[in-house]
Amino acid sequence: MKITVYTVSDCQFSKAEKEYLQSHNLPYEEKNLEQNREWLTEMLAVSNNFAGTPVTKIEKDDGKIEVLKGFTQEEFDQVLGFKKEEPVAQASASVPVTPPSQPSPTQPPTPPPPPPQPTQPTTPTPPAQTSPVNPAPTTTPPQPADPLSSVLSDLEQKASPNQPPPPPSSNPPSNIPNIPDFNE
Repeated sequence: MKITVYTVSDCQFSKAEKEYLQSHNLPYEEKNLEQNREWLTEMLAVSNNFAGTPVTKIEKDDGKIEVLKGFTQEEFDQVLGFKKEEPVAQASASVPVTPPSQPSPTQPPTPPPPPPQPTQPTTPTPPAQTSPVNPAPTTTPPQPADPLSSVLSDLEQKASPNQPPPPPSSNPPSNIPNIPDFNE
């Protein structure tokens, strides 16, 4: 197996990866990008233009090539085939298991707890209605027939919200039918 690590001097992840590789007695070749600009070009080609460090190229004995961007121990453990020890399994092996106690013949058995009583379903309470501080008017002011006037009217109203809207500049066309008022 051949491991190539592309690094820079002040990268904490590069330092952590090198410590990891050394702790597992894995030889590697370090290519510090600050020492040779050609290694930067090489790293960008290997990593598909990943612009961070470390980038690690692992050429396995079976010919398979893995490229790891950045450093996380879990990812390296998986790629290199290291199994993570599970502390839960080790702890449970050292804890003695005691069977549940059996009632003595002189002690009467404890009755089981009563089953839970069914409860009536409750309907959710609707949230309280709050009234707005400044209620909006329920009727809309008449709109001018000219679209440009309508836009200008809206802008003027937004610029001075306390002023009543200006009256329409023209009467509605005569070909619009009257709509009956069903509220009367």
